[in-house]
Amino acid sequence: MTSLLDFSEQELFSSTFKYAPIGMGLVSIEGKWLQVNSSLCRICGYSESELLGAPAQNITHPADSPTSKEIISHFIDGKLDNFQTERRYIHKNGFSVWVRLVLSAVRDENGHPLFFIAQIQDITESKITAKELITKTEQLESFIQHNADAIWMVNTEDTVLNVNPAFEQMFGWKAEEITGKRLPLIPQFLKVSMHHIHGRIKAGETVVSLETIRQRKDGQLLNVEATLSPLRDHCGAIIGITGICRNITPRKQAEKELKTKTAQLESFIHHNADAIWMINTDDIVMEVNPAFEMLFGWSANEIRGKKLPLVPDSLKISMDQIHRIIKSGETVIGLETIRQRKDGQQLDVEATLSPLRDNTGTIIGITGICRNITPRKQAEEKLKAKTTQMESFIKHNADPILMFNSDGKVQRVNEAFEQVFGWSKKEIIGMNIRNLPIIPDEAYEDMIQNYEMVSKGQSIIGVETVRKRKNGEIIHVIVSGSPILDGKGNQNGWSVTLRDITEWKLAQEHMRNSEKLSVAGQLAAGIAHEIRNPITSIKGFVQLMKAGFGEKQKYFEIMTSEIERIELILSELLILAKPQTIKYERKDIRVLLSQVMTLLDSQANLNNVQFITEFKPGATHLYCDENQLKQVFINFIKNSIESMTKGGKITIQVESDQKQELSIRLTDEGCGIPKDVLAKLGQPFYTTKSTGTGLGFMVSKKIIENHAGHIAIESEVDKGTSIEIKMPLHYEGA
Repeated sequence: MTSLLDFSEQELFSSTFKYAPIGMGLVSIEGKWLQVNSSLCRICGYSESELLGAPAQNITHPADSPTSKEIISHFIDGKLDNFQTERRYIHKNGFSVWVRLVLSAVRDENGHPLFFIAQIQDITESKITAKELITKTEQLESFIQHNADAIWMVNTEDTVLNVNPAFEQMFGWKAEEITGKRLPLIPQFLKVSMHHIHGRIKAGETVVSLETIRQRKDGQLLNVEATLSPLRDHCGAIIGITGICRNITPRKQAEKELKTKTAQLESFIHHNADAIWMINTDDIVMEVNPAFEMLFGWSANEIRGKKLPLVPDSLKISMDQIHRIIKSGETVIGLETIRQRKDGQQLDVEATLSPLRDNTGTIIGITGICRNITPRKQAEEKLKAKTTQMESFIKHNADPILMFNSDGKVQRVNEAFEQVFGWSKKEIIGMNIRNLPIIPDEAYEDMIQNYEMVSKGQSIIGVETVRKRKNGEIIHVIVSGSPILDGKGNQNGWSVTLRDITEWKLAQEHMRNSEKLSVAGQLAAGIAHEIRNPITSIKGFVQLMKAGFGEKQKYFEIMTSEIERIELILSELLILAKPQTIKYERKDIRVLLSQVMTLLDSQANLNNVQFITEFKPGATHLYCDENQLKQVFINFIKNSIESMTKGGKITIQVESDQKQELSIRLTDEGCGIPKDVLAKLGQPFYTTKSTGTGLGFMVSKKIIENHAGHIAIESEVDKGTSIEIKMPLHYEGA
């Protein structure tokens, strides 16, 4: 029986120790924690495992540590069995905790201490309260003077004793105006009821949160919330009434607005285009809105009071977990998931789930708002497919493509870039456009201009220039660049496409040479006739000289003149037939035209065509390739000659204008060109002549464009054609 009793006492002590509302601990004579309860852990912020075996001094404030060591020594010496003191502990988070410590020694039969029992009570709050009480009187006066609420005191005769500044501001009366007078706040229609309330206060009752009406000095009525209480002297005798009130007129107005907002909120839920539902903590449907009924097919009456039937079986476990998170107080926003309609159709939805709380803040369920994003998801899939297609287009495009960010650094190049230029992606990506090795020195300035245009949001299309391969080879390319926009339409970079036209340029050169040969062949008949005449003359004079007739010196002069004419014609013909290196030099257009007219003079004579020149004063020199421009003039003048089967005039005009452009106008009196044919000029192999190639105009147009010029044609059937060529005077060639 004694053994059982001992066990019960031990169990009772252990339970008391463990569940004591104050901190308790067992401390060894070395000052280390042997056992602690949860209250002690809560006071100091450490866990049981952190305290056990650690010195008790670790949590003692350094200022109190010396006394702690002295007290322990008194216990060991037998001078103390119990000790009580107030001291500070250092909480794990660093702040100080005031405690009342009661320390008792547990000794063996010889009186030697075995360990100590420490009882620790948190008195931080009471210490703070005591300190507050010291300054409370001072604060009370400050409270009255600086309180935002109006405060007044009247005696038992309802005569004003004192008011604070907030009273003066709220009601408009100064303290000196009403001190010693009856309180003037109460409207006439409330005086009887307020007299009754004042009687209750004087009897010792306190009236808290009295909502009533008070009147300002200017007559304005205010809604106020007042607290009226007895005013007592130091003996506790009631000597008057003190009142504190605040203006709740704005609050009253806010309450009115709240009612309006509540009605609006109900309307918002009812008329919201998104589906809204509310369920309780057992997931039972409390309410749904019409949009819910429309989206999911269930009416409110069908599912109210039942479990929400939206979640497919495959998602129920994960949704249970999400619901637990919501019930713990969290909100889940933008949850993309799948919900099921009454007809079994599954919808992609975006939902916001949040706790549903009562007016005390207690969570009583979950509210959900969701919208159908099935069309958006389908659009995203299409966009993903298009993105994949675009990626494939860039990757497998035969033309080199570079993409730059807004800082001008290369973000991406495709495989064609590596193949055409020889540099790898690793070498190029991250490099600034100004340092790209594919830009030769002669094209750098043009590249900078194009870069500035594209960085400002403009596009460049079909700009012909040159670029450099890794092996140093220069290639001709056509450059197109355009801005890259983000989803909001803001530019965040640009892309550049390069098309290698080196082979095409060679083909163009071959075309020009072919056209030269074609022109030369067509001129052969006229030139042969022109050469035959002087040869006949020479032959005749040789025969006369052989027979000994006439003056031989005169014969020599005529023969020399005729031979020089033959040389001039042949030299001009050889210029057309011989391949020439493109060379830009400053030339006088009048001289070039004169040389061309000399070459074509014989054909003009055969067709009864007369050249008329009008060279107006002004600049006539420009940088050009002499042979190329001669080819252009020959093409156009020869076409004019052939268009005048009955003869006529070809007028050649040269003038410069204020825009620093040189204009060369060739006007004939030929058959003219129909509008439908005029629109097709420049197309390869399109010609109205049975023996033509259709390349002449296209080659001529390209030559003029290479000189930074342009061609304009005006023509009228049976009246003639006018071709105007305009080129800049200060263009220095490519």
